[in-house]
Amino acid sequence: MKEKENDMLQAKRYGLFGNLCFIARQTINSYPHLLLLCAFTVIVNTVIPVITTFLPKVVIESITLEKGIKETLFVTVVMTSILALCLGGKKFFEKLVFFHKLRMNTHYTELVARKGMTADYCNQETERFRKLQTESVASCDGNFSPVTQVYDIGNALCTSMLGFFLYFGILLRLNVDLVLFLVLITVVSYLLNKRVTRWLENHQAEKVGYQQKTGYLTQVSGDFKSAKDIRLYRMIKWLGDVYQKNIKGLSGWYGRYTKKVFGVALCDGGLSILREAVAYTYLLYLVFLREISVADFVLFFGVITGFSAWLSGMFGQVTSLQRISMTVNILRTFLEYPDDYLREGGLWTEGLRTGPKEISFSDVSYRYEGAEQDTLSGFNLTIAPKEHLAVVGLNGAGKTTMVKLLCGLTDPTEGMVCYDGIDVREYNRDKYYELFSAVFQQFSLLPVTFAEAVAEEEVSLINRERVEACLKKAGLWEKLVSLEKGMDSEYGKAVNDEGTELSGGQIQKLLLARALYRSAPIMVLDEPTAALDPIAESQLYETYNEVMKDCSAVFISHRLASTRFCDRIVLIEGGKIVEEGTHAELLAKQGRYYELYETQAKYYRENAS
Repeated sequence: MKEKENDMLQAKRYGLFGNLCFIARQTINSYPHLLLLCAFTVIVNTVIPVITTFLPKVVIESITLEKGIKETLFVTVVMTSILALCLGGKKFFEKLVFFHKLRMNTHYTELVARKGMTADYCNQETERFRKLQTESVASCDGNFSPVTQVYDIGNALCTSMLGFFLYFGILLRLNVDLVLFLVLITVVSYLLNKRVTRWLENHQAEKVGYQQKTGYLTQVSGDFKSAKDIRLYRMIKWLGDVYQKNIKGLSGWYGRYTKKVFGVALCDGGLSILREAVAYTYLLYLVFLREISVADFVLFFGVITGFSAWLSGMFGQVTSLQRISMTVNILRTFLEYPDDYLREGGLWTEGLRTGPKEISFSDVSYRYEGAEQDTLSGFNLTIAPKEHLAVVGLNGAGKTTMVKLLCGLTDPTEGMVCYDGIDVREYNRDKYYELFSAVFQQFSLLPVTFAEAVAEEEVSLINRERVEACLKKAGLWEKLVSLEKGMDSEYGKAVNDEGTELSGGQIQKLLLARALYRSAPIMVLDEPTAALDPIAESQLYETYNEVMKDCSAVFISHRLASTRFCDRIVLIEGGKIVEEGTHAELLAKQGRYYELYETQAKYYRENAS
């Protein structure tokens, strides 16, 4: 299971330097001032410890050399003033950097959201893409997200490098062997910390799996749509047990991680004690030999401590950048996930929108990722312009798959789907989508005003007369007129407590109005009324049939009686068309359609009696 999760989350290896260049390019293109602020922050953060290290030496030398109170106070005041100015500047730049980091975080969030909304729909159906998407969202989620930590760690690394080279030059005057000893201690500490980073990399997918499951359970438990099921089926204990199981798994993961970190921290502490002991001993030895003064002792000890801190910081910051680089790898893999559909270029003329054209399926087969057999196999179908076609069959027959192929949401595994005699894959895909008004069983309506929900445009761009006409055709206008703000009332209570909730049938009418406003030449209804009773479904379908008389229409249903008004009905079983004709013709054949129709009709007759 863990190996599978690791494979699903496998990202490209762009390398640390490549990822830093990616972050730098994104920053330059979006908020270049952030890099300038980071540079100022690095300078100030380097100056502060240098002044702090040299100030005691200067004061002690002034006292021991009896330079006088005025000179001593003057030097002290000047240095402390510079220190105070730098400390104030540090706070100022940190606040500015934090603000610009939030702006960059928003930038990355927008990139991830845009990729999720524009990626080929077939990618959304793959588990690997969804896992990469989940991790990419997490990489820029919150004010202290991994992608914004890069700036803090980058500042710290540049500061450490400046301080390291400055102190390295000072210590070379003291003893080269001591410098090598300090470097050796720091390298050993880095290698120990490297083991923790490697463990994190190898076990990242396990943590992600637990987090995804607990996040999903948290979402479901607070979802209004789940509230009735949770209570009626007494799911509270079951959901709680599943949640606790995953929390225990996550706790176990963090427990193992903590043990790794504790062991390394223990070794780090021992190495630090050894470093301090050797430094103290050597400097005291030089003082007693009168090779350095007391002031030099204070300076060199501060430099040794600072040198080790700079060097250790450099290794630690590189380790942190390597850890975050794994996250950036995932983010870049997601953002650069390959899309095959033509968007730039591709065939298109505006004449294709002037009226519905012929649609054909030619020997189409389609198999989902990981499936053992085709959902559609050798599928052939032609839809004439302005024809109203019903596609019926039992659940799992392949009806929805046919709709996705028709709309260009996914491409056939074999064969081709043609519009106006041309393979759909040759069209500009975004333009091709404009040919369809679709209402799916799983729909999306934002909690905005009814006018916005119908037009799906900015308020300033909405054609209100057209919205009104569409609502009247859909049969929802009388309901909205009864509301205080009419079409400017808000739909739903998800955002506004004063919003208006609609019944199932009213929601379908709102979706119809939205489809009418789009004014596309082809209408697709993929079982949107499955939650309605058969009579309400039949009535709504007849409304659709009437208002879409100038369009091609495809009605998907598993209720055979609901689509009797269509020009033609095709029955799908096992991914193939087994019968086709009008409702009357299919009943007269007394074949498979007749059997299914009689089975459903018998059920309703028995209920009626």
